[in-house]
Amino acid sequence: MPYLDVTAAVIIDKNKVLAAKRSPGKHLAGHWEFPGGKIEPGETPEQCLKRELKEEFTIESEIGEFVTESIFDYGDKRIRLLAYKVKHLSGEFQLIDHDEIRWLPIEELDSLKWAPADLPIIEALKQQAKAQPTAEFYSNNAKAYYDETLTNDVNHVCDRFLSTLSSTNSGKQHILDLGCGAGRDSKVFIAAGFTVTALEASKELALLAEKHIGQPVLNMRYQQLQTKNTYDGIWSCASLLHCPKSQIEYVMQNCIDALKEGGVFYFSFKYGEGERLDARGRFFNDYTLKSLKTLIAKLGKLEIIDVWLETIQSKNAEQIWVNGLVRKVCESGRGAVKDML
Repeated sequence: MPYLDVTAAVIIDKNKVLAAKRSPGKHLAGHWEFPGGKIEPGETPEQCLKRELKEEFTIESEIGEFVTESIFDYGDKRIRLLAYKVKHLSGEFQLIDHDEIRWLPIEELDSLKWAPADLPIIEALKQQAKAQPTAEFYSNNAKAYYDETLTNDVNHVCDRFLSTLSSTNSGKQHILDLGCGAGRDSKVFIAAGFTVTALEASKELALLAEKHIGQPVLNMRYQQLQTKNTYDGIWSCASLLHCPKSQIEYVMQNCIDALKEGGVFYFSFKYGEGERLDARGRFFNDYTLKSLKTLIAKLGKLEIIDVWLETIQSKNAEQIWVNGLVRKVCESGRGAVKDML
């Protein structure tokens, strides 16, 4: 039985989330849900949500970043629920398909009886709320972090990335430095003659990086990346490690979409399992060699160049890092990932 693609709106206002109760006579009547509906032929998920919210509540909305995916089998149908953050722009809420709405903090959403397919969205929101202080850390400690990381030596990995990139395509190539931090690596790439687009979520760090590399830095989150077939290489050194597991496949798939065919993608994570907060309160999504290869295999359109461990000395302590270097290939080139699992 194929999946039915549907959408869900996580509407947040003043740190409270909208929950809507399904009306009597409907499937799962009396259960609460994140409003949304079935994606019609030719619609994107974002277009579907805007239409559904207009039809269900008579409101105008702005669709934001992806939250998570939930797959559930109700027996008579299997659905793939795609949840997005949504901003209410205008219009009063009119209850057309629901008989009640409530605004609740994330930590109180569990007090309601939810449709089963919506429960993973609540768990994802909880996890992503834990990751939020990470952004605040980099904003509040931008200069200290800039000074701390500017001289870190990752040149041997940069050289490996650039040599792989140079062997793949000809001409002047375009690199996306995804989460550029202080701009340390962007400066290396620019000096080597590459065109570089640097992206950094922290406004304060982005401004410092701009001064360091001598060109503008995009101030945006990697969850917002929507570019297609643009870059010859994407460099994500110690940045995707702050992306929750509920979003990592979506973010990495967007990175793959942003690569040209044959493009090279480098990423690094700290060694471990699961998600955690460090002593500074920063959120981390850790991987082992096996779990990182499993993640890569889920994405498709990739062949593994190498996945390796590296131990470095940092602040008088050893840190183990998991590194991945992959190449985007055409559909006929799929299968190389499975051979390495």
